[in-house]
Amino acid sequence: MAGLKEVAAASGVSIRTVMRALSGQGYIDSQTRERVVTQAQRLGYRPNLAARSLKTARSFDISVVAWSMDELHIAKIAGLEQTLRHAGYAVNVLLESAANTGGDWLENVLLHRPAGVALFSSSQFHNEQALRLLDSKLPYIVFDAPTGPLDSVRIDRQQGVYEAVLYLAATGRRAIAYLGTQADRSRLDGYLRALGQLSRRPIYIEQAEGDQYAAGIAASQRFSELPKAKRPDAVLAYADEVGLGFMAGLHERGIRIPSDVAVIGFDDRRAAALSWPRLTTVAQPSRELGIAAAEILLRKIKGEAEPSTGWSRTMPTKLVLRESA
Repeated sequence: MAGLKEVAAASGVSIRTVMRALSGQGYIDSQTRERVVTQAQRLGYRPNLAARSLKTARSFDISVVAWSMDELHIAKIAGLEQTLRHAGYAVNVLLESAANTGGDWLENVLLHRPAGVALFSSSQFHNEQALRLLDSKLPYIVFDAPTGPLDSVRIDRQQGVYEAVLYLAATGRRAIAYLGTQADRSRLDGYLRALGQLSRRPIYIEQAEGDQYAAGIAASQRFSELPKAKRPDAVLAYADEVGLGFMAGLHERGIRIPSDVAVIGFDDRRAAALSWPRLTTVAQPSRELGIAAAEILLRKIKGEAEPSTGWSRTMPTKLVLRESA
C-alpha cells in the first residue's frame, strides 16, 4: 500500500504539501489539491490514523451517537462518514439503547476522546444532557435538535407539508385531511398554515400510538366508515409508513386511490416507490443533511470563527410526485 512518500513523488510535490492537500488544512491551490487527491486514489493510499494521532497528539475519530437506526439515519450517517473520510477522519457509531434516557452516553463519547461528535435527536434526547457538550468544548453538531441553543442541522418539515397541501389544492382537492398526531407540531403547523392561506378548515384523522403502518390501517377503517359525501378527497399522512398502511387499508375496503382520495406521505422511504399506486411524498434531504453536518464539524475542528448567522442550518424538502396524488 502506498504511503505519503509515494503519493508525493507521483504528484511532484513535497510530503508536507500532500498532507495539507489530503487533510484540507493549510493553503494549497485547487489544481495541486486535485492532482494529489487523484494520485492518492490511483495508488490506493490510506492514511494511518493511529500513527497520525500519535505524531500530532490529535484525534482523527468522530463519534456518532444514535438511539435508533433506520434507512433515513443510515443515509445521514453515510453522507457524514464519506465527507469526513475524504477529510482524513474515521467515524465510530455508538448505538445507544432506547431505554437509556440518562446522560452516560456523553461519558462513553468523552472516553474515546474524539475530534468531534454528531448526535441524533430522539424521544430519548434531552437538551440538558447535550448542553454538557458546551462545557466539554468538544466540537459537535446535532441532527434535528429541539429549538434551543444547540448547533443543529435541521429539515424544514413545516415548509414541506405546507407545499404539499398547496399542491393538493392546486390539483382540485377541496377537503384535505391531516393524518397524524396533533402533539407533534413540526408538520402539523405547515398543514395549518397552508389551510389558513386557502381559507379552509382543518380536518383531522388522529393517528393511533404504536406501529405507524398499523396506525395507518386503523385510520383507513375510520375513514371508510364516514358517509361518502363527508369523506375528505385528500389525506396528508405524517409519515410514509402511516400513508402506506392507510393505502393498504383503503384497498381492502374498495376505496380507489387517487380517484376517490389522494394520499401524500412524508420521508420518501424506499417503500414509497414500491407501493401501488406509488406514494407521492415529501422527501427529506437525509444524505445532504449528513454532508452539511460533516462540513460544520470540520470547520469547528479547524477552529474557524462562528458565522454571523450561527452554525445551525435548515435544509429544504422536495415534493416527489407519484401516482397516489
